[in-house]
Amino acid sequence: MKRFHEMRIEDLTRKQLVPVMLLSMAFVTLSGCGSSRNNPASPGYSATATRSAAFAQAHGNQSFALNADNIGGSVSLTGGGVFNRASGFVKGGGGFRALQDITAGPLAGLKGGEGVRWSAGQILVSSGFKCSAADPAKTAVTDDNTLVVQVDFYRAGDGDTASFTAKMFVSAEDENPDEAGVQNIWIQGVGCDNARVNLQ
Repeated sequence: MKRFHEMRIEDLTRKQLVPVMLLSMAFVTLSGCGSSRNNPASPGYSATATRSAAFAQAHGNQSFALNADNIGGSVSLTGGGVFNRASGFVKGGGGFRALQDITAGPLAGLKGGEGVRWSAGQILVSSGFKCSAADPAKTAVTDDNTLVVQVDFYRAGDGDTASFTAKMFVSAEDENPDEAGVQNIWIQGVGCDNARVNLQ
């Protein structure tokens, strides 16, 4: 499987590439930090993540990194990138894998064990979402704490043509406080999860 920093390098300018690569490396440290991940005073906080976020913000961008083990019980996903709400710019991606067969929604037909990489396609102003079929519909909005984005999902052998496209959000906040636990990542038709997130 290709790692995120090996993917689509030709599509990134040097200024865009630096924070993305730094985030990919920094998130290995962040993924085990629990609730201390957003606290610069915590001993587990990564100084590299702080520097990469500062670099992104100096160029008008926000940075994000994530690690989700079990989205909707069906998908694991990692990665990161940069985005700019004002301009609509987004560049990001990473790896994903189906944990079981998916039979409904935009990822219908994805088999357990399949999946190689994902890439961010377009920032969305907002999207309605449900963490489960019984969950009342809610709306996630792209802002300083949340990125709503259209995502392309690629299986092995896809090349530059994605097998699936779906909406996704990643957030530094709980987007569904009515449900137990924290729901800060969602994939359309799959569900939500409590992901390890760094978004600045």
